[in-house]
This record gives sequence, C-alpha cells and structure tokens, in this order.
Amino acid sequence: MKIQKPNISNQISIEQITKCCNDDIKHFAEHFFQLEFTWLHNAYGAFKDFDKYLILVYLINNTLKTYKEHFYNLSFENFYKSESFEIEKISIIEIVKDLSMSKETVRRKINELNKSRVIIRNKKQILIINPFKSQKPINNIKELSKLITCISLKLKKIYGLPSYNDQYFLELIKKNYTRYWHTFLNFQLKYLFGVKKSFGSLANFFIFGSCVVNQSYNLKNAPQNASSNLLEPDNYIKLLTNYTKYRAQGLNPTTISELTGVPRASVIRKLKKLCKNKLLLKNKKNLFTIITAKESPAAFKKLSNNFEKNQLLLRYCLKDLFNYMVV
Repeated sequence: MKIQKPNISNQISIEQITKCCNDDIKHFAEHFFQLEFTWLHNAYGAFKDFDKYLILVYLINNTLKTYKEHFYNLSFENFYKSESFEIEKISIIEIVKDLSMSKETVRRKINELNKSRVIIRNKKQILIINPFKSQKPINNIKELSKLITCISLKLKKIYGLPSYNDQYFLELIKKNYTRYWHTFLNFQLKYLFGVKKSFGSLANFFIFGSCVVNQSYNLKNAPQNASSNLLEPDNYIKLLTNYTKYRAQGLNPTTISELTGVPRASVIRKLKKLCKNKLLLKNKKNLFTIITAKESPAAFKKLSNNFEKNQLLLRYCLKDLFNYMVV
C-alpha cells in the first residue's frame, strides 16, 4: 500500500496570506468585520453576558484541544449529537490566568452557569450540558467560509493555486469541525482578550463594532478611485474613517440597538463612554461614526495599532487553516 506523504514545500506561507489580504484589503476587512460582528451577536444572544460566554467557549476549546492532541476528530453533526460532554479537570486559577478575569468574576459566572444547568460542576470536574443546541455557530462558520474564500480567490489570482467557493469550505469545516474550530477559537479568544483590554469590555466593543460594520458597508459601495493605493492596513483604516465621516452617514442609537439586540438605554450609555474616550464621534443628527486621525490622533493611532496586531493573528490562523484544508 502506497503511503502519501504531505508535500511540505507546497505549504502556504504567512507572506502569501498577507499579500492576498492586502491585495484587496477593503473586501477582506469587510468579511472580517462581519465575521466578528456575527460572533459577538451570537455571544450576546446566548446569555446577555459576554463573560459567561467567554468562559464557556474557553472550556469548550480546552476540550477541542484535548481531542486534537489525541487525534480525535468529530464532525459538526456528531459533536452536537451529544447532550453533554466532560472536560478535563481545570481550576478557577487556570481560568483566571488564561482569561485575565478576576477570581471573583470567574467564580460568580461559573456558579451562575452551574445554577442555570448549563454546566454541572463537581470540584475541579466540569460537565457541559450542550448549551449550543439553539446557538450552534453555523452563522459563524458561514462567515468564516466567506473570509477564507476571499483569500482563496486571491491565491489563485496571484499564485495560480486552485480556488474553492465558500460552500466547499463550509462543508470542509463541518466535516472536520473539532480540529478546524479549535484553530479558529485559538485566534478568536486571543482577539477578544485584546479588544476587551483596549475597550474596557466586550459590550463596549460590540457597540463600536456595529459602527465599524456600517462604515465598511459604506466603503464597499464607494467609487473605485476611493480605494486606490491600499497597500497597508493603516491606509485602510484612514480610508474607512475619513470616507464615512465626510461622505456617508453613521448610525443612531435606535438602529444600533436593533442590530445588536442590546437595550437602547444601554446602547446610549456605551455610546457616551465611547465618545468620551474619543473612539466614536457624534454629529448634529445624533449619528455615530469612528474617530478620525484629525479629530483624535492618539485614539486613531491606538485603533490602527490594534487593527494591525489583530490582522497578524488572523493571518496566521488563516495560514494554518489553508494548510490543513488545501495543501
């Protein structure tokens, strides 16, 4: 029997992924923003509490890590057939350290999850009662597949590699769900930790993100000459903020509330805080947009640096996924 060995020389490099991203940063970023907004929308919808959701995702990802280490792979369908699954023993201190939460917060959130029977905790042992029967991340998988397809088309255009559509990637992720989703969750958790630190809370970032998604859609429909010379992420952020600020409208609190599911009163409080921190701007029509370099150079530089850092994390994730899937 002939054994087929992987062709290591055909591995896709981080430089290739980066070149593909920057070749059409406008559409790539648009898909990325939609992916993250969908993720945050699902997270908020699950418990109306981002910390609970993060703890649960962290526990699930630890389980997926164990599966991967033991070469155990489950499809999307088989993973969600189980009514519950057990995770390896883990302490409160480990969760506190890895999630950068206070010990009191972690203990309280776990007790709340235990009380609502999302998990069953017995000392260091935790049984997760499958909480995602109605919150399966199928929309997240769809958005991730669109993002991967965007890069796949560029790999074909620039390097002559075979390209595949989003349905192909969606089915491939579902078929190898626990392996591929673990790779994505590793990125996602790092990404969320970073933005939480920058924005003070994921709830603040969720409101901010709704404005980002709106502005990316505005830019999508901008004239072609408005997207020239986009070679670096920093140039994209300047284009995104300036174009929308002066040529398109932002969002009002009611629309943001409808998009996110967050009560309007909470939205207004968070918008005030984001404006105070010079991350959003409010115009005379009570519409909100992202801060520009002109209005607040320091805040804009912070946003640009965060974007570049997160994009690097994302591109390494995409590199790994492509090398799993197509090489």
